[in-house]
Amino acid sequence: MNENQYTVMPRCLKQIVKLWLDDIRDPSHFGHIGWTWVKTADDAIAILASGCVCKASLDHDLTISQTIGYPDREKTGYDVVCWMEENNVWPPDGVKVHSLNPAGRFKMEQAIRRQYGA
Repeated sequence: MNENQYTVMPRCLKQIVKLWLDDIRDPSHFGHIGWTWVKTADDAIAILASGCVCKASLDHDLTISQTIGYPDREKTGYDVVCWMEENNVWPPDGVKVHSLNPAGRFKMEQAIRRQYGA
């Protein structure tokens, strides 16, 4: 599914989804009990497009190849942030980056700071 196929829905009456994007790390192992765990950029974008996400924590590298430094054709967490920026979809309680990839983290945090400031 490409990003042009997502329709941003009107905001939920109550934004209740806490979104965790990571291909490997289980959010409950990092103190994020009850978060919705998705492993692909497309799944994260689909949930964000629902308008029900109140908070998000995103990883950059979403495949083993990306994690070990070999780019592939799969989308990254940065693609999710770019989609958020292009569609002006930002969870009201913020977006954090939990990636260990310093370059990916930097790019993602730059875009997030443009939205939320600081």
